[in-house]
Amino acid sequence: MVELYGTALVAIAVLAAGIISLRINVSSSIIEVFAGVVLANALGVGLAQWLDFLGTFGGLILTFLAGAEIEFSLLRNKAKESVVIGSMAFLAPLVGEFLFLSLVAKWSFQATVAASLALTTTSIAVVYAILTEYELIKMPFSKTIIGVTFVNDILTLIGINFVQPAFDVVTVLFVATLFTMVFLIPKMLKAIVRNYGRRAVELELRFILATLLGVAFFADEAKLHAVFGAFMLGLICANILQQHQELLSKMRTVTFTLLAPAFFVRAGMLISLPAVLSNLGLVLAMLAVKLGSKVIGTVMLCKRWIPEAPLFSTMLFSTGLTVGTITASLGHDLGFLSDSQFSVVVVSVIISAVVPTLIAKRFVPTKL
Repeated sequence: MVELYGTALVAIAVLAAGIISLRINVSSSIIEVFAGVVLANALGVGLAQWLDFLGTFGGLILTFLAGAEIEFSLLRNKAKESVVIGSMAFLAPLVGEFLFLSLVAKWSFQATVAASLALTTTSIAVVYAILTEYELIKMPFSKTIIGVTFVNDILTLIGINFVQPAFDVVTVLFVATLFTMVFLIPKMLKAIVRNYGRRAVELELRFILATLLGVAFFADEAKLHAVFGAFMLGLICANILQQHQELLSKMRTVTFTLLAPAFFVRAGMLISLPAVLSNLGLVLAMLAVKLGSKVIGTVMLCKRWIPEAPLFSTMLFSTGLTVGTITASLGHDLGFLSDSQFSVVVVSVIISAVVPTLIAKRFVPTKL
């Protein structure tokens, strides 16, 4: 039987997080994580099985949507800039955080790599929100910023698969299957939309969700982790979903109404407030290393390829939220990060969604 006390409080917390985020103009994801912290640390709510499942599924859906948002024409037109800046936006904080944690925190190798990967990310959601808020989304340089963000997060999701490599024949079979799916899945989805779309049973959504769970399971068995399979499926479905915006809209509705809040609340409930308070210096230091290494790694490249807004774009590349939280959660679920380490990493990731955003507001381009 579902424990109604915890269930009711989670539902109220999700609603309150949405209201607060609209009131103070801050991403609801950040408020939802803080709600999870309060639920677990102040109200004594335990992590129920239903929330654990929805949260895990929410992480897969968010990763899928991140892949589905990629516009291949955009990446093709801005390939050089996106790859070079995106690679540096990934490598600079990875090296910086790894060296810092190795010298100061002395965590295990796997914990150090998992934490460093979580802090390499750039938040797609935050970048989109800021570019839209300042009415810059249609500007040419915004395409480069978005392209860099995609490359950065792709490298992070690939990198998490090498924290504890254990590839075997199933891995080879999965990779071979991916090539087949590139041609098969879009045709199947297109046929389902054409023949059964816009009906109450929402067969096209059922097909996507079933395929997502199947691919995630296959990727996990192939030692590539479920989130990698979800992201690759999103890439495969990107073109067909962007041609059918109503389907993408339905997926966003389901995700951001139920599954994404469950993911972020779950992440917050895994955070130990005493562990964060006792390691507050480490949290702030990890944030400083991320911001410093991102600036060192990208600012000169931004001045070359994004001369309209070099400091503004550098700050955007320093943000982190969804993919960083997903990476940290995966590291925790795989046993690489302890509860205390996870708490420190996730709080650092969340703060990195706020601080660079506030700094970026000082460098919003005015001459377009």
